[in-house]
Amino acid sequence: MKKTEEKEGVFMKVFNVDVESFAKLIQECKGKVTIITEDGDRLVTNSLLSALVGFSTILKVATMKEIEFECDYPEDRVRVLDFMMRYRAPEEK
Repeated sequence: MKKTEEKEGVFMKVFNVDVESFAKLIQECKGKVTIITEDGDRLVTNSLLSALVGFSTILKVATMKEIEFECDYPEDRVRVLDFMMRYRAPEEK
């Protein structure tokens, strides 16, 4: 499959993410998965830095700031977004 073209992202806040399941999901992705905060900070999830910082810390930030996922492959993006939608925080009014 071809890598994704730049698309408009889906920003969301999340809560109570199952970190172990998230880590497993990332390991199963074909390509690179990047978390992008609403401030533009980027963290490649399958990098050594991500492993050192720990997914639980990264996902804790996602409870305070909206995040988006950028994936090399469309099928990875679908899987990651489907997974994260289960943990999406309610919309603030």
